[in-house]
Amino acid sequence: MQSLFGNLKRRLVGWGLYPRSGLARFEVWVAGLYVVSEILALIIPASSKWKSIITGWGGFFEFIFIACAIFLLFRWVRRKLLWRLRNRLIVTYMFIGVIPVVLILTMFGITGFLIGNQITTMMVQRDLLSEVSSLETLNSTVLLEVARQEAKKPVGPLHVSTLATGGPASRFPKWTLAAWMNGQPIEIADSSLPRAAFADSGRDFGGLISYDRGFFIRSFESMKTPGGTLRIVMVVPITPEFLSRVVPDLGLLTLSIFESTQNASRGDKDLTPVPVVKAGIVPPAEYRIDPILQFGSVFPTKDWVTGETSHALVNVSTRPSVLNHRVFTDLGEVGSAILLGLAAVAIAFGIIELIALVIGVRLTRTITGSIAQLYRATQHINRGDLAHRITIRSNDQLASLEKSFNSMSESLERLIQEQKEKQRLENELAIAQEVQAQLFPRDPRNIKSLELHGICKPARTVSGDYYDFVSFGGERLGIAVGDISGKGISAALLMATIHSAVRVFELGAMPEHEELVAAGAAAMAALGKSKSPRWSVAAERMQSPAEVLTLLNRHVYNSTAPEKYATLFLGLYDGEARTFTYSNGGHLPPFLIHQSGAVRKLETGGLVIGLFPEIALQEEKVRLAPGDTFVAFSDGVTEPENEFGEFGEERLLDLVRSNRHLSLDRLSEVVITAVQDWIGENEQPDDVTLVLARVR
Repeated sequence: MQSLFGNLKRRLVGWGLYPRSGLARFEVWVAGLYVVSEILALIIPASSKWKSIITGWGGFFEFIFIACAIFLLFRWVRRKLLWRLRNRLIVTYMFIGVIPVVLILTMFGITGFLIGNQITTMMVQRDLLSEVSSLETLNSTVLLEVARQEAKKPVGPLHVSTLATGGPASRFPKWTLAAWMNGQPIEIADSSLPRAAFADSGRDFGGLISYDRGFFIRSFESMKTPGGTLRIVMVVPITPEFLSRVVPDLGLLTLSIFESTQNASRGDKDLTPVPVVKAGIVPPAEYRIDPILQFGSVFPTKDWVTGETSHALVNVSTRPSVLNHRVFTDLGEVGSAILLGLAAVAIAFGIIELIALVIGVRLTRTITGSIAQLYRATQHINRGDLAHRITIRSNDQLASLEKSFNSMSESLERLIQEQKEKQRLENELAIAQEVQAQLFPRDPRNIKSLELHGICKPARTVSGDYYDFVSFGGERLGIAVGDISGKGISAALLMATIHSAVRVFELGAMPEHEELVAAGAAAMAALGKSKSPRWSVAAERMQSPAEVLTLLNRHVYNSTAPEKYATLFLGLYDGEARTFTYSNGGHLPPFLIHQSGAVRKLETGGLVIGLFPEIALQEEKVRLAPGDTFVAFSDGVTEPENEFGEFGEERLLDLVRSNRHLSLDRLSEVVITAVQDWIGENEQPDDVTLVLARVR
């Protein structure tokens, strides 16, 4: 069973019919309950008390189902149909323009229908009341003529000229008449008596009378004469012929009475209209759009049985063209002018509405066209097609948006190109960093009488600082510490050049490499175009730091830009003699801290290398004792600043002296940590290089 439901669910999902939201699933459950309740309502007998209960629940479920369906339909329309901007604009225009116009037209239609209803029923009532007035006038004339003849004491029936054929009475077909003098009937020649119910001289009211499913016009007149009181009653039945004459050319007229009928379900009575008199026909259509209109209204009558006012119903089936003729024909030329004016206004309004519709459609297309272009352009950008541009065809705010989009696309394309270039440079810098890392001594060549440690932390990817430990075999070791002007790639390249040149010093001190060094020295001499005898030193055994710095100065001066230079400290340690020979080419003087705590600056030397073609450099030899500590550093250690000033050499000396009992790598960590704490959250301003050596 579970697999059956699973397969059914997968099929419904595949067909797109499975309810996804909780409300949709609730709607399905309500629909099922409604179907069950309807089936039970059909099965349960009508006499059972459960019939009404199940029917009530069915109505409740039906209401819930319809309400949820309307809400789901609205949500589907908003999600599916209103996703496109064009559809949203169309709906907006519908609410702003079309719906108000439809409401106004509906209001005019309802108003026109109500006015037409009042006009048609008023015409019927007016014409009927006019006939009542005419009958009363005729009856008054008959009353006077009968009174004159009664004054002469005639013998036999009275001949009343007013009632003669072709006289005024001929407009009332099937008229009847009764006359009394002091309550005694008077015989009138060529007349018929009304129905017995109407021939009652004691009931002195007239007008429109409803009686025995019929309508009548009754006129009662009386007067005092010398012979007594004279009373006359005239009764005219409202027949189809009479009604057609009274209300001509209006349409199909129906006069109905209201009868009480028993309502079995509610147990009370309803008033049901019963047609009594029909006259006329539905007029033919005069225009292409000339529909049949059904009008109806109640009008007052007298109930003959009760004598009280009752109501009857008049229905008129006609056409707008008939109303037009009846209303405006009565107004004559003024009516025609009004009709023409209304027609002109309607045509003008129609033209204005059509123009507004065309303008709205064109504006909608411009808006939706621009948005569609922007949407397609975003899809191109999403696919990585940054070269796509929108064609601008207008000069409005949407055009400005399109220009901004094109500008954004160009900026993105440029930024991506720059990012690719930056990535390429970063990759090259990473390679340069790896290469430079190979240049620094990774495993200091400690000798028996000297402990070594060095570290360099670049401010950027690659460093312009330099340090190296050059072994000459045995207990002899060279120490080089330098700082290249500038930062970045250019400083790193110059640092690599100096590193290679210093390595010539190492090779020159080894007999097995003398020929190679001689060739390198000759090349350096050719590059410097110098015949100085100092170059021959490299071909011999280069052990003098001052001489090496002199050679490096010429090489850097001749092979680099004028603004490029370097500071370089170069020293030679002899472990057997416990001496240290050095020359300082413009570098920050290293410190030599003795076991006793005394400090000596190693300042002997000269100017920076590479700035002048020839410089004079001095060198000095110092004697070392066990426990002496050598500290060389770059300006990245002593010159970082914060709100308290520079880190300074004094703070560096205090750190080294107070921690000189630690191992060199631990001492280096303490100094570097102190410098980083001094910098704080600011960017590291310069390369940080620290070289330590301790005599054993």
